[in-house]
Amino acid sequence: MRQVGLRRFGGLVFSACLLSATPVLAADGVLQGRWIGGFANRNTVVVVNATFSGSAPIAGSIDLPQRGEAGIPLSHVSHRGRAMSFEVPGQDGNLLFEGKFATPTRLVGSVRQGLGHTQFEMIKLADVTSDDLAGLYGTYEWAPGKVLLLAPGQDQPVYVDYDTGRTGALFALGRDEYVAGPSMSTGFPVVVRLQTHRDAAGRVDRIAFERRGKTTQAIRKVFYSEIPVRYSHSDVSIAGSLLLPSGPGPHPAIVMIHGSGGVTRDALRPFADHFARHGVAVLITDKRGTGLSTGRWVRATFDDLAEDALAGVRYLRSRPEIQASAIGVHGMSLGGWVAPLAAIKSRDVSFVVVESAPVMTPLEHERLRVETTMRADGHKGETIAQAVAFMDQKFEVARTGQGWERLEAAMASGARAGWISYVNAPTTLDSLRWNWEHIFSYDPLPVLAQLSVPMLVLYGELDTIVPPKVHKARMEQAVREAGTHDVTIREFARANHGFFEAITGGRLEQPTLGTFVTGYFEARTAWVRARSQEAHLASTESQD
Repeated sequence: MRQVGLRRFGGLVFSACLLSATPVLAADGVLQGRWIGGFANRNTVVVVNATFSGSAPIAGSIDLPQRGEAGIPLSHVSHRGRAMSFEVPGQDGNLLFEGKFATPTRLVGSVRQGLGHTQFEMIKLADVTSDDLAGLYGTYEWAPGKVLLLAPGQDQPVYVDYDTGRTGALFALGRDEYVAGPSMSTGFPVVVRLQTHRDAAGRVDRIAFERRGKTTQAIRKVFYSEIPVRYSHSDVSIAGSLLLPSGPGPHPAIVMIHGSGGVTRDALRPFADHFARHGVAVLITDKRGTGLSTGRWVRATFDDLAEDALAGVRYLRSRPEIQASAIGVHGMSLGGWVAPLAAIKSRDVSFVVVESAPVMTPLEHERLRVETTMRADGHKGETIAQAVAFMDQKFEVARTGQGWERLEAAMASGARAGWISYVNAPTTLDSLRWNWEHIFSYDPLPVLAQLSVPMLVLYGELDTIVPPKVHKARMEQAVREAGTHDVTIREFARANHGFFEAITGGRLEQPTLGTFVTGYFEARTAWVRARSQEAHLASTESQD
């Protein structure tokens, strides 16, 4: 049975501000379904998501979103009347949860492990239909410029409160009631609550938005339309959405390029919305091989991804609503390699925006990333040295094709030592060799030397994946040597790789974060609008 790395608890305290102290009521409930909750552990709350079956014997599993662990099987699950219990396997003994239904959708009780104990609370989630969610999505405004976005996320609905920068996943308690927790990945303890009102067609027209103990009425307001699109190039068919501003066109536009991994257009919505609400059309797509797009992202080179972006640029130029002289490309993280490459391949690209952009080969970047992320997460020098040595061994196997068996043994050792999750462990020798031949040696410096269009570059002070101390300095040197004068480079204080307010910038704190740094969205949009106006004026003058 899988073991959970939870330590033995000691000195636990009941946290009344996070866990309700309401007495247990005489109420029966149905255990089957999905639950979110947590328990107090000293000065924090350990968040848990649980799922229970309805058939006997009852089975269940638990997720620990703050630790990135999911699907941990439960043992000794019991439900009799108002009482329920289950156990979670732990390294220092099982955690025993014993609770009762305070209401049919709320469980309260105690958690024990050895001599340690504390209180827990869980609330039951509702099953909502895709039609229910479709009627929820949109933008809502409670005062001029005060906007709440509700949108489909990569895995579940998300919200962005652009007034405070708060964002997170939404959890349904009912068709018209949703909650969110203090971070991007958690729904508990509840810090945001949405109560929706629907029109006769079943579409939400206003929302009661509760935060910080205050409820605000937000009214649906349409700032832009979303148009499904599809276009092809070579043997790839790309599906996406065009966010088209409601005002009179033609509009400047931007093609957003994904970072790493297999992600769809939904991952880009929170970053695209601010552009679209301020008059910039945005093309967001399903990365090749994801969603409704064809192809394979796992075997896509930087050139392939750049051509995908340029196919989007060509599509935008075909639409009369788009200002053809003001179409740019935007890339974040891995997209920071791709966007400048797309720009030097086509004169149709008028500007470039890159965020957390690496300015070294992927081989150099990966080796540095392992060291900086592990240090931020509190790993000791010896453990970090082992992980960096593994990276050198991995790259040598990639180069030569020799030593795969020894690399597998090193990966097993890394799993025991606790550093394997930092090193992007290869799954096969074939994939490792392919990456050596097509990815690892890509050098962005010659591309930056050829770049002639305006570029905005954003970094986060606490980014440990693309640390600005190295990458920002290299970017400044590259554009200085190239003589590229229209480049704006900005670093946001306290920002991590994704421009969330952070403390360490490490990977372990990421699940606890839920607020974008102040000024992040505004800086991007203002720069793009200014460069678009300059491009429009230049185009008009050339026609005179």
